[in-house]
Amino acid sequence: MKILFVVKRMTHVRHFDRTVRLLSDRGHHVCLASQDDDLELRGVLSEQSRITSASAPRERSDEWHGPANLLRRARDYFRYLHPRYEQATKLRGRSFEKVFRAVCDASRPIGDTWSDLLLALNKGEQKRLLESLAMLETAIPHDPVIDAFLAERQPDVVICSPLVDIGFSQADFIKSARTLGLPSAMLVFSWDNLSNKGLIHEIPDRVFVWNRTQLKEAVKLHGVSQDSVVVTGAARFDELFEMRPSLERGALCTRLGFDPSRPILTYLCSSKFIAAQERHFVERWIQEIRRSPILRDCSIIIRPHPGMMDYWHTPTPTVIRWQAPQEKAKASISRSFDDPNVVVMSSPFQNADQVLYETVYHSAAVVGLNTSAEIEAAIVGRPVYTIVDPETTVGQEGTIHFRYLLSENGGPVTKAETFDQHRGHLEEAVEGRFNAQGIRAFVQKFVRPHGLDVPVAPILADAIVSFAETARSDREAVTALQR
Repeated sequence: MKILFVVKRMTHVRHFDRTVRLLSDRGHHVCLASQDDDLELRGVLSEQSRITSASAPRERSDEWHGPANLLRRARDYFRYLHPRYEQATKLRGRSFEKVFRAVCDASRPIGDTWSDLLLALNKGEQKRLLESLAMLETAIPHDPVIDAFLAERQPDVVICSPLVDIGFSQADFIKSARTLGLPSAMLVFSWDNLSNKGLIHEIPDRVFVWNRTQLKEAVKLHGVSQDSVVVTGAARFDELFEMRPSLERGALCTRLGFDPSRPILTYLCSSKFIAAQERHFVERWIQEIRRSPILRDCSIIIRPHPGMMDYWHTPTPTVIRWQAPQEKAKASISRSFDDPNVVVMSSPFQNADQVLYETVYHSAAVVGLNTSAEIEAAIVGRPVYTIVDPETTVGQEGTIHFRYLLSENGGPVTKAETFDQHRGHLEEAVEGRFNAQGIRAFVQKFVRPHGLDVPVAPILADAIVSFAETARSDREAVTALQR
């Protein structure tokens, strides 16, 4: 069987690389078609004769390029007018900017309130507007260039990931696949994509999601038929479930200059989009928790977001290493704060990060505003805490997906409204008083719905093959009837 994955960039494959390897090991031929210039096959994908890479069309090249891009950006913006997104000011602003830049040059300023001007539309008016735009999408023809790209490779199935992004071009691959009679699928890239990115402009034949929460999002927010959604779990975390500490806690403390008798707290930083001024908040956060007699002398590790290393580190961070697995046990250390018991520690890896694992494993608790690393902390079994801060958490409070993580909704994150309350939460955590069973239940529900001890990569591989085989049988049956 020939399976074609179309990805925005090759680095995205890290979220399902084990599934790709399994498909190859079972004798299937897999082509990873990237829409960026990076075609390198890394890790478990390298030196596999049945796994190849190719350069996929980045966008349309015909006269529909501009109109299609503008229409899709407009649809993606208008979804954020719905009352469920009323507080999602950052998401609405980001999507509006994409629409605005599709028709205006970058030098023209955007008013702070422009993205909110259409909030006055009621539900009925919004619905009519969105239905009209959806109808216009059907008028966009399939792209001959993408038709030719797919026809040349003759895959048995076309799988796009992430498919949802503001004004994203992967919708044209679904459109062309349908034109050529090829079964198509969407592989959800991350936990928040269905609620805080763009719409699924062209509905594929199958949608592979992590959990029933994403199933409901696909149906309610994107109009996908429930029968076409398959819940597999999140394959990206399989390696994390297998990890074990390679460094004892005392040895880690020695490397970081910490007192082993003191508890460790880890702060997981957000992206620039979520909290551009997070460092100012962290400085205040450190001062506030030091007011607690229990937390006054605790050690603190600040873990930067992968895209914000320079923002947190000093110009010349120290590099430390420890034993196996050697290639993923390298960290950069900075003392960027006046507090001697605070270090900034990061590593260059985004998936299966041994340094992140060790950091969280040896911590009594984890703190963050809004980050996927909070899910990773829950997998490791550590309690996660957050605090509402109006100056930095607009991107937190206004998102749908963040609510899934909160303890009142069955998630692993305990939210505080004040620093007094937050200090109390952390004091309980360092004393071992937290809901470990609740954290475990969330991980099974959200990450591994088929069982905590059941890896997801084989489940996803089976689901892809089953879908492709069913589609092939259906095509053969139709062909036989037509004879």
